[in-house]
Amino acid sequence: MDIIQSFYYSQNSERQNEIETTLANNLSKMYINNIHLFIEKKDQELFIKSAFSTHDHYNKIKIVECDAQPKYPDLFRYGSNLPDTICCICNSDIEMSIDTENVSLLERLRDTKCVFFLSRHECDMSCPNITNYQGSHDACIFHSTVIRNSINDTDYEFINYVQNTSGIEALITLLFIETLRYEMLNPCYQIKLIHHHSSAIRLWEPLQNGHTVIVGYTAPRPLNRRWGRYNKHMIRPCTL
Repeated sequence: MDIIQSFYYSQNSERQNEIETTLANNLSKMYINNIHLFIEKKDQELFIKSAFSTHDHYNKIKIVECDAQPKYPDLFRYGSNLPDTICCICNSDIEMSIDTENVSLLERLRDTKCVFFLSRHECDMSCPNITNYQGSHDACIFHSTVIRNSINDTDYEFINYVQNTSGIEALITLLFIETLRYEMLNPCYQIKLIHHHSSAIRLWEPLQNGHTVIVGYTAPRPLNRRWGRYNKHMIRPCTL
């Protein structure tokens, strides 16, 4: 599996340690072949000279130069152009954790219109996003060849947001189920996401007139609130 994500430098040392710990841990996973890092030009020289340059698995890192934080269309287009690859788009503070007996689940995505959209565990392994599921997902795993053949002239404009946008999970769900006609599963008990974010520091959260931008929401039925686009598909945790 290849990971596709952003890397950035935070002005908060605690938050920066979380981001770097996540990357170091993912580099050491035997089932992760490459990590494609979208890094802004201004940060690339600093990253290349960082302690990661001496990491045992530094050769797994593929730097993708960008001018600003990528939006979802950028990430999906990039992943779809990787040759015959199981791709995972996730946030920069998400560590993958897959026991040996469950690694083979990734191969279930190869050559099939199925995507894993995973809920997360917190860094203490508590799992509010699983036991109290409300439509939150922090990683999207798919086969590059299948999505490349499925996209065609798909209009990505309605998911043209950065990863931290509130409610973006609802739009990603609609993209795969209603536009691309994929099966979407959430085997988060077997493919675990560990969320390294105890610092409560956030970066790049989209604001509009001083308020958080909410672009969509997931619920069993529509709510009379201005929360953007409604998603009826509840991709609840499951075991495969």
